[in-house]
Amino acid sequence: MPDHIQQSEQIIADIDKEIKSQKLNVKDIEVTTFNFEHRRQDNRWAYISSDIYDAMAGKSTYQLTGLSKVRKGHSYVSIKTDLNQPPSEEIIKEIEKAVQDYLALPETKEVIQDDKYTVQFLLKNEEESFIKITN
Repeated sequence: MPDHIQQSEQIIADIDKEIKSQKLNVKDIEVTTFNFEHRRQDNRWAYISSDIYDAMAGKSTYQLTGLSKVRKGHSYVSIKTDLNQPPSEEIIKEIEKAVQDYLALPETKEVIQDDKYTVQFLLKNEEESFIKITN
């Protein structure tokens, strides 16, 4: 249940009452909550990371896998490549510019809203990023 629902205890009581009225064999009701704003932010960034991934997926050199997650209101997009070492400085600048241009588009800015973010491209070993873009 979203964490902003103030009537959560009443909802649980209503569910319990309905279970009892229908004489259902239910041992316990467990309700978990989630941070609604983080969930919305995570959903927004799923599209952003997917767009970045899709734009580069056709370039077989990179062999990408992507992941986005939200921690403490900050969106992290990690794109793992199949590279053992960073590409040339020219390619790094080209990728950085393409991602920054995409993030600067009005329609992308509308999706991002005021989110804090970090987009990073990782080497195959995932220990080292060769590109990190943050706001």
